[in-house]
Amino acid sequence: MRKLNIILFAYLFWVSCSTAPPMDVNTPTKSTHPEQNSPTPFSRGLMTEYDVWDFLTEKPTEQAVLSTLGLPDSVWVDDNLEFKMLYYYIPEIRDYNSVEINLKSGTAAGFEWD
Repeated sequence: MRKLNIILFAYLFWVSCSTAPPMDVNTPTKSTHPEQNSPTPFSRGLMTEYDVWDFLTEKPTEQAVLSTLGLPDSVWVDDNLEFKMLYYYIPEIRDYNSVEINLKSGTAAGFEWD
């Protein structure tokens, strides 16, 4: 019984010390990957600001955000690697809108869309 406890303890210790799977913090932007900047429903004018807001409230995946809104103008990743911000410049209001992506779940965790 003692040997089983030692093996169980060693296994739990080994599993808890293993590294987390790598997170994808690299997101292409309009300036770094212009060849990937293809038309999207948003860039074609097929979505109103309310449509974008409604879409983002559903907490879509990062890939769904990129395919719907297009490549961001810039990306910022926090120091703790917990989330990243995708910034979209909107010329009509001369300001940036942002989408926060949770790096652990890969989904939209928050947004500011005017």
